[in-house]
This record gives sequence, structure tokens and C-alpha cells, in this order.
Amino acid sequence: MPATLGQKIKELRIQKGLTQSDLGAGMVTPSMISQIEADKANPSHKLLQAIAEKLETPIEYFLTDMQMQIEQIATYKVARSMMEAGEFERAVPILAGLMEDSVPQLHSAEIQFDLAECLLEQGKLDDALDGFDKVLSSATTRKDLYMQSLALKQLGYVEEKRHNYPLAIYHWQKALDLIAKVDDHDPFLAAEILRQLGKVYGYLGEKNDALTSYERAHKYIEPTASFQKIADLYRRLGETFREQGEFDRASEYAQHSISLYRGLKNIKLAIEVKENFGITKGEDGNAEEALQTLASCLSEYQEYGYIEKVAHTHGEMARIHLANKDYEQASAHCDEALKLLAEDSLERGFVYRTYSTIRKEQKKFSEAVDFMEQSVKVFEIADLPREIAKSYSMLGDIYKEQGDLQKAIHSLEQMKRAMESNLKERGIVL
Repeated sequence: MPATLGQKIKELRIQKGLTQSDLGAGMVTPSMISQIEADKANPSHKLLQAIAEKLETPIEYFLTDMQMQIEQIATYKVARSMMEAGEFERAVPILAGLMEDSVPQLHSAEIQFDLAECLLEQGKLDDALDGFDKVLSSATTRKDLYMQSLALKQLGYVEEKRHNYPLAIYHWQKALDLIAKVDDHDPFLAAEILRQLGKVYGYLGEKNDALTSYERAHKYIEPTASFQKIADLYRRLGETFREQGEFDRASEYAQHSISLYRGLKNIKLAIEVKENFGITKGEDGNAEEALQTLASCLSEYQEYGYIEKVAHTHGEMARIHLANKDYEQASAHCDEALKLLAEDSLERGFVYRTYSTIRKEQKKFSEAVDFMEQSVKVFEIADLPREIAKSYSMLGDIYKEQGDLQKAIHSLEQMKRAMESNLKERGIVL
């Protein structure tokens, strides 16, 4: 492997019999020379020229290495900005190329982590799992608690997508334990993990654990501000400057876009945590406070353009109005949700189920059956046996109240099959 810029400087310094203090005298501290030699810092052109003169070596001997490192760092930042914009497929070949090269200023674990994240986003779960395992192993060896936490968080995501919920919970709990040991811990990271825990606990029917997780997450964060259009602009500028070979400017704009995208994600997370908190208030019977909180979330989601989340919040508000027997408001929120949701959205299944319950309470059984059957179809496509079972159980209740006992029994048989499938999914064999 060719020597890096730092290695070349160190080798020549030793050959000349100079200490780091000697080399940096009158220019920079010995610590800065140490960082340059360790490839943790890039010298300016002026400083590199002065170093070359002290080492009695033409500056051209160093420039090629320095330019290559600058290009690699800029390339990595552009790949990161693509990821923040959701362009994971485009980022993969760039990150894979960087993994093959040696990038002294970047730890290979960081590149490996980003590559694994892209694979996860593309649904390549086995490859993603392998990548995050490598990151975890490397971070454990280096005793890097923060990187271990990140790797465990993503391993939990992979297991959740595989419906292996106990292992997902294990990874996330372990990540939270590590975060607690970090002096300057990231509140958004902790809140995101807690929100995911709350979601999985809720799916498993463990309501108290779900509530506790959401309440802990709510305490961690407050909303911040950022701007999507500016982030998109900076990302495009970074790509353009990179294509033109202006790597310093590409790096600068890519870094700005990364920060802004991250800010936007934090805003979304903060609103989601606030929404989860409002939902728990509704489940505890505090309907008025819950609706006020969710209305606030609705406005914030609309402000930042999170349309899917706007629809989800309408669905949650519909459920609270339904519990209060305000069928007109519940129906209105269901209508708004369905207008916004894509035809293949999983969220439609929950809205259909709410709408079915509204119609059942209004004694409009034909419409109630139609909506519940639509919810079953959505959950079957998504392969969610627990939700399928719940919808079939509710469909059986509709037929029973309607007086059609034969169809009610058939629905309960379908519910039983779905429940057995759900138990097998959770590793419980009857």
C-alpha cells in the first residue's frame, strides 16, 4: 500500500533527524505535526510548502497524496449527503469504492456503517446485518461506546424488519445501556431508540412498557428548526462542485447539507415523540389534552411537509373521537387520512378499521363489513398476522351484531389461523 501524506512527512522528518517540535518550529505546534503525520489533519498549502522546505523536498512529492485525500473526503461527504436525501442506491457504489481504498482521515467503520445503512434501506437485510456486525465488532475493539450504540440500534432495526422482536428489543436495550455510559450522550439517538421500543412493545401488546418508553423519549428532546429546500440546494451544489473537480467547495457544501438533513430528521423525531405522548394521553382517557397535542403535531407535520405523518395523525385523532362517540369528527378525520395516503400504504389498514368501527356503531353494517374487509387485505399484503387476527375478530363482531352467525363463525376461524401464525412468528409453537 502506498505511503500516505502523513507517513511520507514522518519518514522524511526521521531521516533528517528532526523532532516534531523541530519541524513545526515557527509554524505550528508539535501536536499539529503529530496530527498531520497520523493523517488526522490536512495541512494548508502554505504550511505544506514550509514543511517541504524544512525537509528539503519538492512540494510536488506531497501534493498528489494530499489531493487524493481531499478528493476521498469530499467524495465521502457527497455520498453522505445522498444518503440524507434518501438516495441510497446512488450512494452504495461510492461507499463501496471508498471501502476498497484506504482513507486515512476516515475510519473504515464509519464507511462500513453507512454502506450497511444503505443496504438496510434497500431491503438487503442479510448484507446489512453482516455490515452492522462488523461495525459493532470494530467499535467494541476500539471501546467506542457511541459507535457501538449506533450499530446496536441498526441491528435492532434489521431484526424488527425480520419480525424477530425479542432480539430487536435486546439490541435496543443494550444500546441504551451504552448511551447512559457516555458523558455527552446524544438525546436524539436515545429518543429514537426508545420510540422504536415503544412501537414494538405496543405491537406485542405490552402496553405499560410501550407507555414507559414513549414517556422516557418525550423527556429527551424538544423540537429544533431547519430547512428542507436549503438542504437540497447544498446537496446539489456539493455534487456539482465535485463533478467540476472543486473538491474543497464540494466538501463544504456537502457538510452543510448533511447537518441540515440531520436537523430535519431530528425535527420529525421530536414531533413523532410528541405525537406518541399525545396518543398515550388519549389511551389514558385524557381525550381533550390528547386532541390538543395531536392538533399541534398535525400543524407541525404540515409545516414541514411530512404528508404520511399528517395522515397518521388524522387517523389517531379519528380513534380518539370514536372513543368519545363523536362519529362525525371521527369520520372527517378518516376521510382526510385516506385522501393523503398512498394506495399501498400500510396506514390505510388502520384507518379502514377505524372507519368500520364508526359504521358499526352507526348500525351501517354493510359499510362496516366493507371497510373491515379492506383492512384485512392491507394487513395480509403487509404480512402482519396480529393485525389480520384483530380485524377478523372485529369483523366477526359485526356479523354477530348483524345476526349472520355463519359468517361470524367463519371470521373467528380466520382469526384463529392468523393468531396461530402470529405465535409462530414470535417463536411460540402450540
